[in-house]
Amino acid sequence: MCEKKLETCRTGKEFISYAEHRGAEIRNGKGSHFIISTERGQAVVPVHPGDLGKGLRCKILKMFTLIGLAMLPMACLIAALISQ
Repeated sequence: MCEKKLETCRTGKEFISYAEHRGAEIRNGKGSHFIISTERGQAVVPVHPGDLGKGLRCKILKMFTLIGLAMLPMACLIAALISQ
C-alpha cells in the first residue's frame, strides 16, 4: 500500500493507510469520507472507487502537511509535480 511514501498515494484508502501508519486517529465521517486527526488538526479524506483526481490529491497533501503528517518541502515538491 502507501505506508512509506506519500507521493505514491493515489486512492483514499492509501492516504488513510499512510496516516494510520504515521499514528493519526482515523474516524468515520459522513458517507464514504473519513476524518484523519492529529494533535495539530484534522483532514477529511474521501474513499471513492478508483484514483482521486490530481487536484484533490494535492489538497490532501497540503492538509497532511498542515496537520503534521508530511514535511513541508516534500509536499511542495509533490504538489508542483502533480500540477504539471
